[in-house]
Amino acid sequence: MKPGAVRQVLFLVAIGLLLSSGGCSLFRTQRPAVPPFREDFSLLNPQDFPEKIKLLEEISQNHKDMSVRTRALFYIALAHMHYKNPAPDYSQAVEYLDKYIAAVPDNEDIDEIVAWKSTVQALEDSLREYEKLEKSYTELRQQSDRAAKKISDLGQVIEKQKKEIESLKATIKKLDAVEQEIEKKKKGIKK
Repeated sequence: MKPGAVRQVLFLVAIGLLLSSGGCSLFRTQRPAVPPFREDFSLLNPQDFPEKIKLLEEISQNHKDMSVRTRALFYIALAHMHYKNPAPDYSQAVEYLDKYIAAVPDNEDIDEIVAWKSTVQALEDSLREYEKLEKSYTELRQQSDRAAKKISDLGQVIEKQKKEIESLKATIKKLDAVEQEIEKKKKGIKK
């Protein structure tokens, strides 16, 4: 496992614990909740999250009770960051937590919600940084592969040139021998 992966796994486990229904006081409602708010997201099938988010968005925009519309904002954020969501969108989760905080600034759980927002924002930032690093690694790997190929190609050129040099040296030796023969014959003719 990569060195940074252990931290990410631990971070995701911590998020999972925060998101579990027993780990947060935000799930303890004082009044009867609207049916989507009574549902435990951990019981949802992963493919049901997009539909659940649409339903919650509809409630957040059109429900007659303002407190229900406001509470829907929190649950939209929760659905976007839930561990069973196959396509979590942490930036959307942060956005909806911001809307929820702005709509209910005097909420008794505001400190916990702000902590959630900070944690999710940190996770989003870490994931973005990881994606950048992964992209940089891929680019560096490609550059390294291209450089290795160039080095290999240069090595082949050098070997070819060494052979040509050896061939030229042999040719020069033969030419020297021929020249010496010619010189001997010239001396023999002058006598």
